[in-house]
Formats: sequence, structure tokens, C-alpha cells
Amino acid sequence: MPEEKKPIPPEAYDLAYFLQECEGHEEYLATGGKELPRRLRMALAFAGELAGRRVLDLGCGRGELLRHCAEEGALAVGVDYSADALHLAAQILPPRAGLLRGNVRALPFMENSFELVFALDLVEHLYPEELAEMFAEVRRILAPGGKLIIHTMPNLWYYRYGYPFFRLFQRLRGVSLPRDPRDRWRRVHVNEQTLLSLRHSLEKAGLKARVYLRNTQDFRREGNPFLRWVYRFLATVYPFAWIFCNDLFAVAIKEE
Repeated sequence: MPEEKKPIPPEAYDLAYFLQECEGHEEYLATGGKELPRRLRMALAFAGELAGRRVLDLGCGRGELLRHCAEEGALAVGVDYSADALHLAAQILPPRAGLLRGNVRALPFMENSFELVFALDLVEHLYPEELAEMFAEVRRILAPGGKLIIHTMPNLWYYRYGYPFFRLFQRLRGVSLPRDPRDRWRRVHVNEQTLLSLRHSLEKAGLKARVYLRNTQDFRREGNPFLRWVYRFLATVYPFAWIFCNDLFAVAIKEE
């Protein structure tokens, strides 16, 4: 029998991860979560009006999105299984926001409890069987007509097809990049997605889903303005975006 895959332990998501590695840490440290990184702003654009809505943030991390939802008048609750994440989130949240340490595979909420659920930068950290359990739980707790909003990266098509071109180009510039793009970061991604795989998983869970490629990168680390323009072009214009855009968003609805 195949060896059972063990979930990533919560200790892997420590203060160093959230304050030095996880995207958006610069904004968090500078503004206490008041300023949101672009990926969170784009996710909120899919959500629409927040005031008065019951909102759940799964894998809430440092709490920036949760803070924004609460300040906009939502009845907002965040769940994370990292003690360090909850410690950071508690420092920036207004009193109307709630925090809970828990597992997204078994949520302690009644059916139809929330009108809006966020799962941002969470999907890629869950093995397929864990992800299926989370989606089933989300469908259970969503009210009819409720919405699940997802952001995940990387786009596996970028890793498979776009990254080798980027690596070769950088090599010609004298910049050495690893053959495997995963070697650039802490190894906590276990379930990278494509447009097709993410939509399939959501529909299998009984949710009506649309999945999008939307570039969130500003490429500010590239000093050449022309190359920044080229990178943005490749990440936003089809057909190039299929393999050069590294961000996936999804909006899934529990039909009434």
C-alpha cells in the first residue's frame, strides 16, 4: 500500500515564515495590515459588498484580509492552525473580528453559516484528499448562493512550461536559477494547481466554479523597465498568460 502522506505540521508556519517569507510581509510590518498586497486586493474585488455579511477567512495567516473585512462592516471570523499566525493576527484585528485555531478539514460551524468564504494561498498547502475535505466543509457551511473565493499560486503550467524559458533567459543574463523553481522557497507547497485541476476539484465538491488567471506580480525586483514591461505583457496577454501568469483565482458558488 502507498505510504500515507502526512499533513504539513503547523510548526512549519512560524513567525519567520509570516514575517520574512510569506508574500505581503513588508506591508504588514510597515502598516500593521492596513495596506493590503495586490493579491488580497484582487480577491476582495471578487467579493463585492462586505457590510453586514457573514465572512470566514480560512488560513487567515497574519489577519490582514480579516481586518479589512471587519473594518468594512462584515461579521468576520478567521481560522488558522498555526499558533504564530493567530498571534500575529490578534495584534491587528478590531474587536468585531473573531479568531479560532482549527483545521479547515473539520470546521466547527453549523450548516449555511456564512455568506462568503475566503481561502487565499491555502489550496497549495493541502494534499488532494485534504483539499477535497475542505471543499466539502465549505459547501456545508456556505449559505445557498454563498461564495467561495480562492487565490493560489503557483500556476503549475508556469512551473512546467514558462519557468524553463525564464530560467534560460536569466542564464543568458548571467543569473543562475535552480532547475526546480520550488528550490527557491520553503517546501510547503504540496498540491499545485492549473486552471483545469482547480475547476475540476470545485465542481466535484458540488460548487459552480469559474477559475481565472490574474497577474498579481509587479516585477519590481527587475531593474530594467523594458523587461518589467515584457514580463507584465507575458503574464497578462493570451496565449502567453497560460504559461507565464503564476496566479490563479477562483469564484465558486453554492447554488440555491
